[in-house]
Amino acid sequence: MNTTPTQSDDLESADTASSWVLRSVPFGIFLVISSAIGFLASFSLSAEKYEKLANPDVVLSCDLNPFFSCGSVMEHPEAELLGFPNQLMGVAAFIIPLLLGVLILSGTRLPRWVMVGLNIGLGCGVALVMFLFYVSIYKIGVGCPWCIIVWTVTIPMFMAVTARNLLTGGFGRRAADNAVLRVLAKENIALSVLWMLIIFACIVVQFWAFFSSLL
Repeated sequence: MNTTPTQSDDLESADTASSWVLRSVPFGIFLVISSAIGFLASFSLSAEKYEKLANPDVVLSCDLNPFFSCGSVMEHPEAELLGFPNQLMGVAAFIIPLLLGVLILSGTRLPRWVMVGLNIGLGCGVALVMFLFYVSIYKIGVGCPWCIIVWTVTIPMFMAVTARNLLTGGFGRRAADNAVLRVLAKENIALSVLWMLIIFACIVVQFWAFFSSLL
C-alpha cells in the first residue's frame, strides 16, 4: 500500500475547503491557463528575439513606442543573464505547471514534494521577475510588453501554489495551523492583485510622461 502523503489526502481533512486553491478543478484550470499564457508570451518573445538577430533593424510587433519596446530591452546584457535569452527559461519553465495542472484536473494524486518543488521553482521565477522588473523599468527605462504579461501570470501562480501548500500542510503543521498565515493564504487573490497594482503603479509613475500624454 502506498503511504506517501499527497496533496489530496490533506484536502480531504482540511477545514478550509471553501478556498478555491483547495479545489482541484478551479486550481487545475488556473495552472493550465496561466501556464499557457506565460508559455505563449515567452515563445512569442523568443521568436521576436531571433527575428531581431536576423534583422537588427526590424520593428518588432511588441515595439509599441519609446516607452514600451521589447527590442530595446533585448539589446541589454540583462536580457541574457545565463548566456542565452531569458525568454527561453520561460518557454521551458511554464511547461511544468502546465503539465501538473493537467494532472490535477485528471484527478491524479500528486506527492507533496512535487507541489513544494513547484513552489520553489515559482519562487525562483518570482525572484527573477522582480529583478527583471527593476532592471527594465528603473535601469533600462523601457517596459517590455511580453515580459509584463509573464510577470502578470507568474506572481499569481506563485501566490496560489504557496497558499495551497500552506493550507494543506505542505510546509508543515505549524505553518498550516498558524491563523495569520491561513488568513493570508485564503486571501491569495487579493494579495496577488495588490502586488501587481504596486508594479503597475511603479510603471505609471516611472513613465508618467507617456501616460500623461494619453489623458
